[in-house]
Amino acid sequence: MGNLVLTRHVGEKIYLKLNVTLDTDIEDVIRKLVHEGITINVKDIHNGRAAIGIEAPREVRVLRAELVDE
Repeated sequence: MGNLVLTRHVGEKIYLKLNVTLDTDIEDVIRKLVHEGITINVKDIHNGRAAIGIEAPREVRVLRAELVDE
Protein backbone atom coordinates (compact mmCIF):
# COMPACT_ATOMS: atom_id res chain seq x y z
CA MET A 1 0.00 0.00 0.00
CA GLY A 2 1.47 3.32 -1.04
CA ASN A 3 0.78 6.72 0.51
CA LEU A 4 0.89 10.06 -1.31
CA VAL A 5 -0.11 13.59 -0.30
CA LEU A 6 -1.10 16.09 -3.01
CA THR A 7 -2.15 19.71 -2.66
CA ARG A 8 -5.05 20.87 -4.81
CA HIS A 9 -6.90 24.14 -5.39
CA VAL A 10 -10.68 24.25 -5.73
CA GLY A 11 -11.67 22.62 -9.03
CA GLU A 12 -8.35 20.80 -9.62
CA LYS A 13 -8.61 17.07 -10.25
CA ILE A 14 -6.82 13.91 -9.18
CA TYR A 15 -7.02 10.78 -11.33
CA LEU A 16 -6.73 7.22 -10.04
CA LYS A 17 -5.75 4.74 -12.76
CA LEU A 18 -4.74 1.10 -12.73
CA ASN A 19 -1.06 0.70 -13.58
CA VAL A 20 -1.01 -2.73 -15.21
CA THR A 21 0.90 -4.46 -17.98
CA LEU A 22 0.29 -7.67 -19.91
CA ASP A 23 2.24 -9.52 -17.20
CA THR A 24 0.08 -8.16 -14.36
CA ASP A 25 -2.08 -10.65 -12.45
CA ILE A 26 -5.40 -8.79 -12.77
CA GLU A 27 -7.11 -11.09 -10.27
CA ASP A 28 -4.47 -10.18 -7.68
CA VAL A 29 -5.00 -6.45 -8.35
CA ILE A 30 -8.75 -6.85 -7.92
CA ARG A 31 -8.23 -8.80 -4.66
CA LYS A 32 -6.05 -5.97 -3.33
CA LEU A 33 -8.63 -3.35 -4.30
CA VAL A 34 -11.45 -5.32 -2.66
CA HIS A 35 -9.44 -6.11 0.47
CA GLU A 36 -7.43 -2.90 0.98
CA GLY A 37 -9.55 -0.40 -0.95
CA ILE A 38 -8.46 3.18 -1.52
CA THR A 39 -8.45 5.71 1.32
CA ILE A 40 -8.69 9.45 0.71
CA ASN A 41 -8.03 11.77 3.64
CA VAL A 42 -8.19 15.57 3.72
CA LYS A 43 -5.06 16.38 5.73
CA ASP A 44 -5.25 20.18 5.81
CA ILE A 45 -6.95 23.16 4.22
CA HIS A 46 -5.01 26.42 4.07
CA ASN A 47 -5.29 29.50 1.83
CA GLY A 48 -7.74 27.85 -0.55
CA ARG A 49 -5.66 24.69 -0.97
CA ALA A 50 -6.45 21.24 0.37
CA ALA A 51 -3.73 18.74 1.23
CA ILE A 52 -5.17 15.35 0.30
CA GLY A 53 -3.66 12.06 1.43
CA ILE A 54 -4.29 9.00 -0.74
CA GLU A 55 -3.52 5.41 0.27
CA ALA A 56 -3.88 2.83 -2.48
CA PRO A 57 -2.34 -0.43 -3.67
CA ARG A 58 0.84 0.13 -5.67
CA GLU A 59 -0.95 -0.91 -8.86
CA VAL A 60 -3.07 2.25 -8.63
CA ARG A 61 -1.44 5.34 -10.13
CA VAL A 62 -2.38 8.65 -8.56
CA LEU A 63 -1.97 11.52 -11.00
CA ARG A 64 -2.55 15.25 -10.92
CA ALA A 65 -4.88 16.24 -13.77
CA GLU A 66 -2.14 18.31 -15.43
CA LEU A 67 -0.15 15.09 -15.97
CA VAL A 68 -3.00 13.30 -17.76
CA ASP A 69 -3.85 13.67 -21.44
CA GLU A 70 -7.60 14.10 -21.56
